[in-house]
Formats: sequence, C-alpha cells, structure tokens
Amino acid sequence: MKREKFASEKAFSVEKFKDVLKTINGGIKRHPYVFTCLILINIVDSMLFSSLVIVVKGITTAVVEQETNGGIASFWGLSLSWVGWAFAGLGVFCAMLLSGFLTNLLSMLFAKKVEIYLRQKALIHLVKIDISYYSKNQLGLIMSRVINDSQWFGDAFNEFFTNFVYTIATTVVTTSIVFGIDVTIGYIALGLLFALMCAIWVMFIFYRRAILIAVDQRQEIDADIIDRIINIRLIKATGTEERETKRNQELHKKYDVKQMRSVRFQSWMLILNGVFATAFPVFMLMITIVLYRSSTDPATLASLCVAVISAASSLMPNILLLTQSLRGMTRMANCVMRLNLIYKAKTLLDIPDDGRKICSIDSILFRNVSFSYPESPMKQILPCINLELEKGKSYAFVGETGVGKSTIAKMLLRFYDTTEGELLINGINIKELDLPQYLSMVGYVEQEPQIIYGTVIENLAYGLTNVTDEEVKAAAQKANLHDIIMTLPQGYHTILGERGFMFSGGQKQRLIIARLFLKNPQLLILDEATSALDNIVEAEIQAELNNLMQGRTTVVIAHRLSTIKNVDRVIVLDKTLGISQIGTFDELKKAPGRFKKLYEYGLLK
Repeated sequence: MKREKFASEKAFSVEKFKDVLKTINGGIKRHPYVFTCLILINIVDSMLFSSLVIVVKGITTAVVEQETNGGIASFWGLSLSWVGWAFAGLGVFCAMLLSGFLTNLLSMLFAKKVEIYLRQKALIHLVKIDISYYSKNQLGLIMSRVINDSQWFGDAFNEFFTNFVYTIATTVVTTSIVFGIDVTIGYIALGLLFALMCAIWVMFIFYRRAILIAVDQRQEIDADIIDRIINIRLIKATGTEERETKRNQELHKKYDVKQMRSVRFQSWMLILNGVFATAFPVFMLMITIVLYRSSTDPATLASLCVAVISAASSLMPNILLLTQSLRGMTRMANCVMRLNLIYKAKTLLDIPDDGRKICSIDSILFRNVSFSYPESPMKQILPCINLELEKGKSYAFVGETGVGKSTIAKMLLRFYDTTEGELLINGINIKELDLPQYLSMVGYVEQEPQIIYGTVIENLAYGLTNVTDEEVKAAAQKANLHDIIMTLPQGYHTILGERGFMFSGGQKQRLIIARLFLKNPQLLILDEATSALDNIVEAEIQAELNNLMQGRTTVVIAHRLSTIKNVDRVIVLDKTLGISQIGTFDELKKAPGRFKKLYEYGLLK
C-alpha cells in the first residue's frame, strides 16, 4: 500500500505552538477567573496525590519503629503515630475526591467556553469577509472547520492542559519528596523518568502522523456529507441515492484504513506505557535493595522500599498522562491551523469602522468603472463605463450572458469593489461609506430568494428593528401574501424550514417583496427576480414589483420583456464597448443596434 504523504505544514513547530498559546490566551482573557481556579485546583490535586507517598512512608516507618521509637514517625517536621498517619491519609483521599471533581468540572467548563469563543470568532470573520471567499472555498469544509475544529480544540484542551499541569506538578512534588527520602534514589528516579519520557516522545512522533492523516480524511468526509445534504434536492430529483450511498461508503473505507493505522500505533503506545508503568517501580525497588541491603538494617530497608515503590507508582501515571498531553497538543495545534485558514483569510474589501453616513441616496455615478473578478483578474467582465443614475428613476441593464449585468448589482451592494474607477454615491466613493448604514437604504431581490430557517414573521422582519406585528402584516398584504400565510398551521409563527421549502418559488418572492415593503428602501435592485417563475406567476409578481418600484431608484437586471418595458432607461451592455446603447424600451427596439437584435431574436421576450 502506498504510504500516505505527510505534509510538512502539519508537523509540529514553534509557530504552531505560538498559535495554540494565542488561542488559549484568547479564552483566558474572556474567562480569567475560571482559568485561574483551574490552575490552582489542578496543582492542589497533584500535590494531594503526591503527598500519599509521605503518608505511606509515615505509616511503614511508624510500624517498623514501633519498639525503638515508640511508634512515632517523622517526616519534614511532622511526627505522628501510624494511626495518625492513617487518618492523615484518609483526609488526603477525601480532599483528592473533591479536588479531582473540581479539576474535571473547571477543565470541561473552560474547554467549552473556549469552544464557544472559537466558533463565535469564526462566525464574526465569516460574516465580515467578502463574498469572493465563498466562491473559492467549499461550504461543507468551512462548516466542518467551524463546527468540528472548534469542538475538537475544546476536547483537546481538556485532554492536554489538565494532564500537562498535573504531570508537571506531580513530577516536581513527588521527586522532591523522593529527594527528601534519599538523594541518590531521587537522582536515579529522575534520570529514569526523563529517559522514559524521551522514549515516549520518539514513539509519539509516528503516532502523531497517523492521527493527523486520519483527521484530515475525516474532515473531507464531513465536508462531503454536508455538501450532499445541502444539495439533497438534486439527489432526490436524479434518483442517485444508491450511488451516493456507495460513494460515501468508499470514502469511509479509506478513512477506516487510515484510522486503523492510528489505532495500531495507539495500541502499541498503550502496551509500552503499561510495560513502563509496571517495570519502573520494580526497577526502582531493585536499585534500592542493591544500594542499601548491606548498609541498612532490614526494618529500615523495608520501610525505604515501600516508600520508593509508592513514589515510583505515583510517578508512573505521568508517563500515561504525557502521552495524552502530547496527543491533545497535537490535536489543538492542527485544529488551530485549520481554523486559522478562516481567521487569517484576507478580505478584499476595506470597510472603514467610522465610514461616512448619508441621509439618503440622491445620485449614483459609475465613473470610469471597469471590473474583473478577483478569482480571474485577467478576464475583464466590464470594460470602462460611465453612467449616472438619477434619484427616483428606474434603469434596466440588458445584454447577452457574461456582459456584467449582475456585476452592476454586486458593485452597488458592495459585494465587490471596482477594479478601476469609482462608484460614487452622492458624490462619495462607496468605499468611504458606513456600509451597514448605506445598505439599510438598499433593497435587493434576486432569482433565488434568501430565506432563513425560522418563522414567517422572523423572515419578513429580518434585518429590521422596532417593527410591530401590524406593520409586518400590512407589508404582507401589500405583497398579496397575507392570505397565504393565514392558511399555514401557525400563521405568521409557522416555521418555514430550510431555505423556506414550505413555500413555492412565487410565494418566496412575495415574501421578499413584503420584506422590502417593510424596509422601504430608497434604492431597489432586482437581479433576475422573476426569471425562475412561470409566466402566470411572473405576471403576478411583476405587478407587485411595479408597486414596489414606485418612487424609488430602481436597478433591474433582466432579459424578460415584462420586467423592462416600463423602465425609464434601458442600458445595453457589451463585452467590448461596455455600454453600447441607452434609451427607452420603445426607442431601442426600433433603432439599429444590439438591443434590436436581442429583441428580434426573442431574447427579451
């Protein structure tokens, strides 16, 4: 079998470690008290666990020296009988239960808060980034990163941080206790522990690669599933359910192969960890006996051996926890790497935080405007155009496919900026405007209505504040939608479902029109608003659009006669000339030129 290539950017590095620390620091800044309590409780928990070595040492020494020292054992200034040491051990055990519970509680709490922080951070960036980002990136992969990687980071943090702090604190405290018992044994234990940790690290390098390759395959599958669910209508309409099922099974077979490699490495790691955990106390016991059997009386040696075994047993969980910590760090680093593909994605639009505000849209001027999409900068969509749109008048942009009709709408909505030239609103470059405030005066109707998952009233009032139910119903009545809504099970509070599947195409357009009646925009943009409707429904919707257009500056992108014959000006676009003709519908259909040809060929009927 061909070995899976391991990309260099997945390897652990200082930069990736810094990114992890920055991410954790972002969570700490938002929840400092939870994090501080987590650190303190974790340290206390590890100290309590390590202190059991002292308790065991005290009990054995007190029992061994029952006759010579009155059954009193002293360690670091604490002198107790074996019964006293036993009660001390019971107290430590009870305290460990409480500290362990609090450690797990705070760790999971902080991990979930970090998960929420990462998800919100991704969402904020995704809604602010320009729309070209979505044409270059698979939607399913974006969703997988936002949902899965944020969750996996939280889980990995829980796995890494608690175990890492516990390992460090336990190692420091336990080795300090061992040094207090015997310096020579302390150095030997520390050296062996370091050697074992190095061995674990070397083995983990191979395990890490298997983990990451499997995770990447899992993300591809998740993205594919999301993509297929989004396009479920296509699957149902083409009868390809069985084909999609088999294709997904093949993807999972690849994932299974890669996951099995990870499982095999994990099994070897667990076996070796178990061997180390068993052998380390035995090895330390043998060293202690070899060092002191000839120079120490049997009773003292027995007490020392019990203490050494207890200390070694306390240190051994650190080997197991180290593996989990390394695995957690690896998962965190690569979750951050994938999330950074969202966080660090550069937006092509420079939107000012303190943009200029306007009270109304009085004039629109395209000055020497040319445009090419960022994805294909060498392919010019619009050559140089100069055009002024007057307030309150309607304009239709027509032309063959690919001449830039919809591009005009996208520039007015500032989905994209002009490649060259300026788009001026009231004489101000659109780049300088307060974009949300400007868009609050713009209404947009496109071929595929954008409907969110929610109730009818939530969709009608989307983007608006301080709107009453009466105003919503009045807008629905203007769009001839009220009677349709009242036939729904819960009226205006009926859930429309994903993408408004409960409504037909015409009903969806009526909902958008009602939304715009409610919004009352000064600039109305109709981008192929009725092209997906049949003739009867189109006539009904066009009547509502004509009502909506009254008294508003309107830009119509269309190639149907019914949508443009009543506009004030028709602008004919050409791939080479930019604007080839301007005039009324009646003027242009009689004059020689591009428009007359389109009209006669039936492209505008």
